[in-house]
Amino acid sequence: MTSSPVVDLRDYRSFCFRGEGQANLVISAKHAATGSRIAKSERVNKYMERIITPFIEPQFRVNPHIVELKIRDVHHLAKVPSLPADEKVETFDELVQLPDELSFLPFSAIPKGTKRLGCLQMLDATSIPNTVLTKTENTITIEVKPKQGFFQNHPNFNVPYCNNCILQIEKCGSGRFSEMYDFCPLDLYSGNYGRMRHSLESLFRDPHRNLRVFVNGYLVHCDKKTVEQSDFDETFFPDRRAKLDDLYHALCLVLSGSDENSPFQLHDSSVLGQILTAQKIDSIGLGRAFSLYNALPGNVKAEILDKTRLARKGLDAILSPAKNDAQNLIERYLVSATMKDCSIMVSLKLVSPSSGEYPSDVVTLANGTRFAYSIKIVDLDPKTPKHIQNAYTRLSAGLKILRIGIEQGVRRKPCVPPESVENV
Repeated sequence: MTSSPVVDLRDYRSFCFRGEGQANLVISAKHAATGSRIAKSERVNKYMERIITPFIEPQFRVNPHIVELKIRDVHHLAKVPSLPADEKVETFDELVQLPDELSFLPFSAIPKGTKRLGCLQMLDATSIPNTVLTKTENTITIEVKPKQGFFQNHPNFNVPYCNNCILQIEKCGSGRFSEMYDFCPLDLYSGNYGRMRHSLESLFRDPHRNLRVFVNGYLVHCDKKTVEQSDFDETFFPDRRAKLDDLYHALCLVLSGSDENSPFQLHDSSVLGQILTAQKIDSIGLGRAFSLYNALPGNVKAEILDKTRLARKGLDAILSPAKNDAQNLIERYLVSATMKDCSIMVSLKLVSPSSGEYPSDVVTLANGTRFAYSIKIVDLDPKTPKHIQNAYTRLSAGLKILRIGIEQGVRRKPCVPPESVENV
């Protein structure tokens, strides 16, 4: 087996913290056209290759490469998450000079004899690769967590609300957010232009944890850092060559795979269409997944807890119609859960009307405005039974709040017609 290439971090510049998930610390750095995604485990790479890749067309993938970093370099790189949001450290030598106490990986935590650490290196999803566009226009990147795009009933408590809205009700009930937002994933995936646009406008008003917006790689709008609605046009298009209305319209088109010359719909080949297809391999839903998992014998639970099992098993075996036992149903649920919790990074940049050269991925609006765009799916980490336990606890709490709300006349608009809810 050949060893992975060793990366010299002194070849990089502009180190900046981009976020943290369950399996990754994300740090951007410029080197040619690449960025660095520092993963806590290489298992993410194998999981993406064997389980996720078959669902997603190449243009939507952020293909990682396994590289190695010197362990002392990782110690210094791990100082970046301690810095203020969006603060960039221009050179690696500047990072070395920062206090060791800032590092998320102190020397005392490094096992003796460890010389290197395997990591994942990926393209920076807040850029549009291989463009020949003028640098004077902003690159606007919208990161959306689309969540689950189809409705599922829950055993013993059937309500006309989707999983995301129930979980958001729980967040408000627990005080994590002061009020509900008006976003519903069923609108985003609906294939109806008015509903889809409404869902995006709702997220821009109240991002919660479902929306982040970057301008030229800098985070400008999220739940903790918001831009006033009246300032969006100036923030995104300071030269006034386009408006927020154009951005909403372009987002609806590229997310749905539609264009101005045909009826609007959600195409199966679109980024949302492919995510929805992958989500629907789950036939049991969270409530049944919780019950089935708890009823499994200990040895089977131990197999499912193995974080490398799904990648070793492979997608064909997981989806085999000949296997519909509890273990396989739960494994399908876990794969689906990755796609229910992923993020979409849509980067757009205005194309000059006089420009004769631009990338092939360009959306043209009815008013003549053109955007070059790039779409990538990120946050594709494998899920474990811990996800089932945590999500079910929150879902149950949300359902209890809803039960009281329904008795008192809940004000939240139903996600589906109440008469369409089936008994389980």
